Amino acid sequence: MSTELLRKYIDIINTTNEAWNEPTNVSPSERGKYEGKTKEQLLAQYNALKKTGPHPQGSPEYGKMRELAFAIRAKSDWGKVQ
Repeated sequence: MSTELLRKYIDIINTTNEAWNEPTNVSPSERGKYEGKTKEQLLAQYNALKKTGPHPQGSPEYGKMRELAFAIRAKSDWGKVQ
């Protein structure tokens, strides 16, 4: 790899900022929304919504699918989160 290409690569890495601009605020009523559900129940809900799609971005169904996908990932032992 040439030195010039390596410098460009390093510049790109240094200018890429993937941090959140502001902290995420979750409504207290939304916290623990899927706590009592199993991963299988969440997958069933997700698949049922998926069958009725595709859903346009911004629709309530689209938002629900995103929430379910996140909850499924969270229940898949990522970082041993309960």
